[in-house]
Amino acid sequence: MAKRILVVDDEPDILELTRMSLARDGYEVETAATGDEALASLRRGRPDLVVLDLMLPDRPGTDVCRSIRTTPELADVPV
Repeated sequence: MAKRILVVDDEPDILELTRMSLARDGYEVETAATGDEALASLRRGRPDLVVLDLMLPDRPGTDVCRSIRTTPELADVPV
């Protein structure tokens, strides 16, 4: 089973380039363009890694990271 990576970035070109590169290397990649989308994705399933932009349009990436760290089932996910 492929490792699942959540990539969060509001720049479409960066998001797509990162998704393609990771998928080519065999990872299952989910993307999100906002902090809210990222949190919704995290509620649907636990990724093995989160690649997180710090400057998102709706909330800082640090807030998303804080939410990850304070959720017991996600607290140990690498960000």
